[in-house]
Amino acid sequence: MRKTPLAPAVAAGVTAVLGLSLAACGGDSGKDDPYGLEVPGTITAAVSTDQPPFAKAAKGGRPEGFIVDLTDEVAKRLKLKVSYKSSTVPAAMQGLTTGQYDLGASGLGVTAERQKQVAFTKGLYWSTTEVLTLKSNPASKVTDFSGKRTGVVTGAVQQAFVKNKMPGAKQTQFRDQNAAVSQLLSGNIDAFVVGGPDAQAYMKRYDKLKVAVSAPVDHPTAMAVQKKNTKFLKAVDDQLAAMVQDGTYIRIYRTWFTEPPQPELVKIWPGLNGSQGKG
Repeated sequence: MRKTPLAPAVAAGVTAVLGLSLAACGGDSGKDDPYGLEVPGTITAAVSTDQPPFAKAAKGGRPEGFIVDLTDEVAKRLKLKVSYKSSTVPAAMQGLTTGQYDLGASGLGVTAERQKQVAFTKGLYWSTTEVLTLKSNPASKVTDFSGKRTGVVTGAVQQAFVKNKMPGAKQTQFRDQNAAVSQLLSGNIDAFVVGGPDAQAYMKRYDKLKVAVSAPVDHPTAMAVQKKNTKFLKAVDDQLAAMVQDGTYIRIYRTWFTEPPQPELVKIWPGLNGSQGKG
């Protein structure tokens, strides 16, 4: 994973525009709207900037990260613009159902419960679940956290992990990852359960942290779209497939990750077998 300092995330829950509309192409957006977007010619994308390396706030608040790079490239190929709006994951899910957003441009775990609410692109990453603690904490297995204050972001897939895999843990919910990490560093919680890449990014930023437990997941990480907008979903998936085939996907992947794509991801995108030497 690329070693870049984590910029302060935009305040959780804020849904204001991040102060930019990223032009992803040089042409006219056109009068018609073949993709069923809320604003013709522009992808209105909700982004949670406390999810490094999928999405984080760079200097000035501009979003950057693996998912942001993929979104920008998809938009460029579709000759569209992107208007990024800061949002928590639960607010993004709700905003997709009410027509506030076209795309949830964050690292979103694909679960059956979420699929009732939104549609997902094909998988973009295959992750792990990791339990972050302070290095001074001797815990090394999930049963060590019985009775311990265990942080998790509200609405995150890791809530189910704490409930089902960490018997007796006292789940403490936070609106965003940065708040949870802050409380972990100050000793107000004993652990924080988060996705593997996010955990690795926080450990690079704070040398007091370690991974006490790492576990595989049974679902991919993807972006989300409105359930009704099948045209836009197909357009995004088609461009992602083209990016896999021409090596663009693996080039972007290597910008943010050092480990190779997991076998589960290669099953989703068999073209990765032939594209890993490109880009």
